[in-house]
Formats: sequence, C-alpha cells, structure tokens
Amino acid sequence: MVSCNWATTALLALLSVSSTGVHAAPKPYKADPDQIKEKRQIQTLASDIQVSRVPITLATIGTIGPTFTRVPTLNTNTLPTLGTLSATRIPVTLQTLQTAPSSTLPVYTPPTTPPYGYTPPGTTTTSRTTTTSSRTSSSATPIYTPVTGANTTCYNRLKIDVLQKSDPDQFNMFVLAWQKIQTSPDSDPFSHYQLSGIHGAPFIPWQMGPGSYDYSRGYCTHGSALFTTWHRPYLLALEQALFHAAVAIANQFTPTSVRTQYLNAAGRVRLPYWDWSDPVTQSYLPPITMQQTVTVTRPDGSGNPVTATIANPLFAYNFLSSSSIAPFGAPWNSRFSTRRYPDSSWNDHSNLASSAMQSGFSSRVTNTYNAFLSTTYNLFSNRVESIHDSIHGTVGGGGQMNYIAYSAFDPIFWLHHCNVDRLMAMFQATSPGLFVTPASAVGTFARPVPPNTIDDVNTDLFPFRRADGSWYKSSHLNPVSTIWGMRYGYPEVPCSYQTRTPAELDTFTTNQINKLYGGGRTLPGTSREWNVRLLIDQAEIPGGYDIYVYGGTRPQDPYSDPYGKGYIGSLSSMSMGSVDQYKQSRIRFVDISLNSYLKEYGYGEADPYKITDYIRRDLTYTIIANGKPCYFQDLYTAKYAVYSRDVYDSGKDDVLPYYTSDPYYHTNVTEGYPGGIKSLEEILYPVKVDGTREVPWPEVNSTRIQG
Repeated sequence: MVSCNWATTALLALLSVSSTGVHAAPKPYKADPDQIKEKRQIQTLASDIQVSRVPITLATIGTIGPTFTRVPTLNTNTLPTLGTLSATRIPVTLQTLQTAPSSTLPVYTPPTTPPYGYTPPGTTTTSRTTTTSSRTSSSATPIYTPVTGANTTCYNRLKIDVLQKSDPDQFNMFVLAWQKIQTSPDSDPFSHYQLSGIHGAPFIPWQMGPGSYDYSRGYCTHGSALFTTWHRPYLLALEQALFHAAVAIANQFTPTSVRTQYLNAAGRVRLPYWDWSDPVTQSYLPPITMQQTVTVTRPDGSGNPVTATIANPLFAYNFLSSSSIAPFGAPWNSRFSTRRYPDSSWNDHSNLASSAMQSGFSSRVTNTYNAFLSTTYNLFSNRVESIHDSIHGTVGGGGQMNYIAYSAFDPIFWLHHCNVDRLMAMFQATSPGLFVTPASAVGTFARPVPPNTIDDVNTDLFPFRRADGSWYKSSHLNPVSTIWGMRYGYPEVPCSYQTRTPAELDTFTTNQINKLYGGGRTLPGTSREWNVRLLIDQAEIPGGYDIYVYGGTRPQDPYSDPYGKGYIGSLSSMSMGSVDQYKQSRIRFVDISLNSYLKEYGYGEADPYKITDYIRRDLTYTIIANGKPCYFQDLYTAKYAVYSRDVYDSGKDDVLPYYTSDPYYHTNVTEGYPGGIKSLEEILYPVKVDGTREVPWPEVNSTRIQG
C-alpha cells in the first residue's frame, strides 16, 4: 500500500463532489492539463499496487539565476464574487436529539457553593434525565453560570516562572486551587474534567439545553477567524473556577492572620502563561510542569497551615475513574492520566518535549515577532494559530496534546493558550483599528454550519454566557481594554494602564514587543525577510500530520527524530481524535522565517542570487502523517513556496517594523521538485481537495502605510 494511498483514494472520491458555493479562480487562471492527467492516471491505480516512494531531499541541479516573481497588483474586478457576507445561525434549542452516542458521564447536578447556580430572570431550571440515552437533557435552559472571571480588582496574569518566584503565596493558592478543580466530581461543570471537555471529548453539551449538536467535534473554533476570540472566554472560565476555589481554600486557614494572608493571595489568583518565544527561557517547558510532585502550604483538619507534598496538578491530570474515560475513543478509553512523549508503558517523558521545543526556538521567536506585523487581524490570528498548532505537536509527542479532542486535559494546554490570549491582547493594543473580519465559518459542536456560512464579530461563541445571560461574541472582546473589565491584564497590557490613553498603551506594548521578540532587528533601515510558506487543504489527509522544513545539518532519520538538528519549522495539523477522521475542507498555511537559519550558515547578508541558490540546494521537506512517512508526490494540495519581502525598521523602540514591498515568490527555488510551486497561481489560488481554488490571501497586496 502506498504510504499516502488512503489519502489519495479519499481525495479522488472528494473530487467527484459538487463544488456548489465554492468560488473558482479568476479568468486568467487555467488548470494545468498535466496535473489533471496525472490525477486521472492515479485514479486508475488499484489499491493493492505497491509503489515505492523516496523521501524528498532536494538535490543540486546546477546553478540557476533566481527568478523574482513579483505579486501583481490585484484587480478587484477579476476577483470571484463573494456575495453578501451574512451568517446562517443554527439555534441551539431546535429539538431534542433523536439519537446520541452513549455516555457514562454522571448526571449533571449543579453545585450549591458559589459561584454556581446563577439563574437569569425568567429561566426555567427544572431538568430531567432521558430514558433513551445516558446523556443529560433539560426540559428548558439548564441552570448555568455566566463566565465573568474573578470578582476582585484587576491583576496581571504572569509568566508561570515569574509567578512561582515573585509571588509564592499566589502560586501556592493557584496550585491548591487547580488540585481542587482536578479532584472535583466529573458532574461539576467547573471541574477540570468538564472544562477540558468543552474543547473536545466527551462531546457533551456544557450548560446548554437541547439542540442540534455535532458529536464528531468539540466547541473549539480551530481553523477559524474566531480561533483567538473563542479561547478568551474559555480561559476565563477556568480562571473563574481557580479564583473561587482558591478563596474557598483560603477561608479554611486559621488563625485569622494566616487566613487574611492567603485570602489576599487567593484574590490575586490568575491563570499564568507559558511564553514559548521568550528569549530567556527559549521555548523550554517550564520546569514546574515537568515535576511530578510539588510542595505546598495547605490547611490541615483544624485549619492550621502545614507543609505537604502533593501530586503536581501542572504535571498531569489524573482521571477520577474508569467511567470518566469510558466515553472516549481508543486508546484514550484506557488512559487514566495525561502524558507527554509517552513510551509504550505510558510513562511521561516531558524532557523530550522540552528539548524538541527548544530546537525550534530561533524561527519561533521570529515568527512570533512577524505576527505583529500583520496587516489584518485575521492574518495575525492565522499566524498565531499556526505557531500554536506546531507547539501542540511538539509538546505532545503522541500524548494528549497531539489530539484536538483530548489536548485540553493536559494542564500545559491552558498555560499554552493563555500565551495565545496574551499575544492577542498585545496585537489589539498595537493595532486597535484591526479586528475580526468576515470569513468562512467553521463548524463546531453547537454550531453545525451549511456551505457559505460566515463567521464574524457577531457569531455566538458557544457555550459561554455573559453576566446578562447572552452569548459571548467577538465584539464583546474588543477593544483590548475589555480584558481589564474581566479583572485581568498582562505585563505588556497591564492593569495599571486602565487610566491611560490607547496611544500610551500602544507605545508601551510596542516597546515590550520589540524588547522581547525583536532581538535581530537591523537598526535602522530596510532588510529582507525570507520565508517558506507551507500549505495544504487540511481535509486531504485524515488524522494528524506535520510538514517539516530542515536546513543545514539535519537529522539522519527525521521520521524518528523530527525535531533534531536542522529543524527550522513545521506546519502541523492536529488529529481530531481519530486517525481516520477528516477535517472540514479548508486551506491551512504557515509562514516559517528563514532569517535565523540563513544567518547561522553565513548567508544573513548575502545577495538574493546566492541565497536562492543556497536555499534551493539545501532545504529539505519531510511529511509525517499519523506517525508514518508521507510524500508530496502522493498529495494533491500540499505545496511549499519560498518568498522574500522588504521590511523597514526605524530603529525606534516604540515603533514596529513594517512591510515596504509585496512578497516576491522565488519560483526557481521550488519549481523542479514535487510540492514546490511552479507558478504564482498555485500560491495565490491554492487548490482544494475538490479541485476548486480558494480566493487569494487577503494580505497579499496589503502594505502597511506608516504615518
């Protein structure tokens, strides 16, 4: 069987699907007849034919002068008609499901302690359990708790390493609170089990009534323009649970002076973040997340403070019983704890995850910096999500973090996503005029979407409700000052700036971005930024897969050591939870900076002719799908392109660099190899699994005008 034959077979079936509602490329584009001929020939292959594939290694094919293909200025008259950008809404109270997968999840019983049990005016709260399914169903909207975060003053979320050292009392209460949440009954909607389950498995409603649900996916909005905004109230829900748990624990301490000390610390409890682009820690996993135990001060039976060593809630989450994991698919229905880089005995090897993360630091910090140069919010969100995706794969190593349906059970998921939210807040502070623009919708658990549905700032962010009982929308999360109303900030968007002007915040945050991530700036002047763009229709391969880029010295066997020496970056597509499950058709792409790689090998200041010749000869690409080798020549939509772009840097700490040219795609680097683009159409109008092409990237001809 061909390594990717299962993908090709499925692709050929998809090619016969009607493309109604999908916009074709403008008139100037003509399909490549050789490509069509090749696909027809593949279709005639029997599934049992043995085909040998050789991993792609770019060989020297002589010296060819670089081709500088400038992206032409778009004529909007030739673009496909998008039509009215209206959204089709799916009510969440349509009808009781006729059939639903069985589940052993305990019946939902609302806790009686604060902050639970909030009932909005006029809401019926009676509930019953169905007799046809073990899932809980309500005769009306169930009792629910609005997601409002902490109810004290605004405090900054801190980097986990800084929190542990600078505020040991808050860190102590944070750890105790998370332990409490992790040991809360599965039926508690604010337990670690149910909060993590919102993201994916066990695919059950969270504080929602009867509705038309999609039991193949969770509530999360991966691959959507809402990726960053949806996760904000999601993180806030956990922070709210941590805060109230910390206060409850602090109230148990005696005497009064000790209780006051820890109540004050509990009031400061906020979810910390892991900055995987920090130049100090350089992408290593926070040490506390790799320790199996942690020492805390907790109240004994009489309330007296005692020192104790407990299982570290930042290291792993241990499911409470066999019924907790029974609804999961194999092999997760036999895994009683979360792991990173697990061996065959399911032992954790977080040290391997930490080493793998560090190997990609150089390009990761540049990619993070470049995200802030995005000229649209949607582009920023996509760039951050692409970095985020690769971290899931790098940290998981076959553990829960590799799988969308199970990743949120690993505690490091929350520290990881808190950093994504931090980057979002920083971008909002420095680009206050940019926010979510309408884009193709992505279906979720509570929102199955028909073709041509649009996501925008008014799309409901299920299942999170605000204090007034309405659903969160992205519009509620802009401008950035809204986070202070949720009682949190970040060191780069601090609570102390609540009384400052947006311009003052912009200046401060920009200064912090340059300081943190702009270490390689050329001061002042224009420099050239080099990138590899990897892209694929995520629906072409089922399960999870990665496309890796290597340069210079590379691992001898990238299939067993994908993050070894020479690793530059990767495009990662996490599995939904099963190796045979396909994702919704959508072009996903990632831009990987080559600047640090070129500098390391002596080409940082070389002229473009030498750089393109070197890249063409040196870069190699490897695809691993569900743990097995895969190849560009077996795929239809997977492409890579090399492009450069001029960037001007004023050298001022309070001003970000900005683009002064459109991208130049160097087709001579890629045209001779499988997967490499041969023409601009392949990158401007990337092909999808059904043979149609998407509209161009919205940022192709966007150049920031610096006033």
